[in-house]
Order: sequence, then structure tokens, then C-alpha cells
Amino acid sequence: MTGNESGPRTVAAEDLRACMRRFPTGVALLTTGEGDRAVGLTINSVVSVSLSPPALLVSVHRHARITERLVPGADFSVSFLSAGQADLTWQFASADRPVGEAAVSAMGRAKGSNGVPFPAGALGVLECVVEKTVPVGDHVLVIGLVARAEPGPAGHLPQVFHHGELTTVDRAAHPVDAKV
Repeated sequence: MTGNESGPRTVAAEDLRACMRRFPTGVALLTTGEGDRAVGLTINSVVSVSLSPPALLVSVHRHARITERLVPGADFSVSFLSAGQADLTWQFASADRPVGEAAVSAMGRAKGSNGVPFPAGALGVLECVVEKTVPVGDHVLVIGLVARAEPGPAGHLPQVFHHGELTTVDRAAHPVDAKV
């Protein structure tokens, strides 16, 4: 499309996907509900948006089962997965992911102070309350206020999604020589 044509300039979905696959992202499990109403979804779109008040943003497909539950005031958790939790990543990324008590069991029966289950051994768990949702294209952006932040076990390597594969990073393998 040239600059002379009317309408927004866009890129083909497959070109965007090909480019984004080159950007490594952490892997997280988004959960909500309790007991028989528990649901979870593997995500990699998590952004810390504010420290005061503490808030984060997650992006979920508008047709995902979990989306209808993420309404203002709803409790949810975001758990950062370790390299050793790839089984959970694939389990909760599949169309036939467990729900209810099967989901709670798959995560090891851990739950937060908000009652929402999370995977035992996660690198960190953020317990949140939905503040606002914003539909954007085929996704919904969920902005949550962070009510509790619980760091997980130290020393575990993070799970990373890069080039369509799960991998990890070794902090000492390739240090970046830059001042941050």
C-alpha cells in the first residue's frame, strides 16, 4: 500500500507473526476461578504498566474461554513459568486444556490468597483484580491491579518462547555489556 491510498496501512498477519517470533518473550499462565470454575491459559503477552498503583496488562484472544470471566472486579493470577514447567505450558496452550478440578490438579493444587489456583513452583505469582478491559482487533487487553506479588523459588531459569520454541536463558552465558 502506498501513502496515497486511503485507509490504515497494515501488514499481513503472517509477516507480523514471523517478525514477532524473533522477539523472545517470557511464558506465563493466566488463571481465574476456583474449584470447578478454575480455568487457565498459557500466555506470553504480559506487561507491567504501572508501579503506582501496581498494574499489569495481559492480552487474550477474544474467543478464549477465559476471556468472558475477565470482567471488572474479577480475580485472576499471572504466574511466570520456569524452564522446568514446559508440560504446563503445552497443556494450557492446547484446545483441550484442563478446566475445573482437573486444572487445579494439573497445577499442583496451589492457590493464592484470592482463591485462584496457580502452578506450584512458578517463578513468581501476581494476584490481580481486573480494572478494565479494552477490545483490540481479535484480542482483549486486560488491565489488572496487582493486589499481591509473590516471588517463587530462587535459582530456577525462566521459560522463554523464541522462534516458535520453548527455551531458557542462562544469565552467565552471554552477558550484555551495557549500562541500564
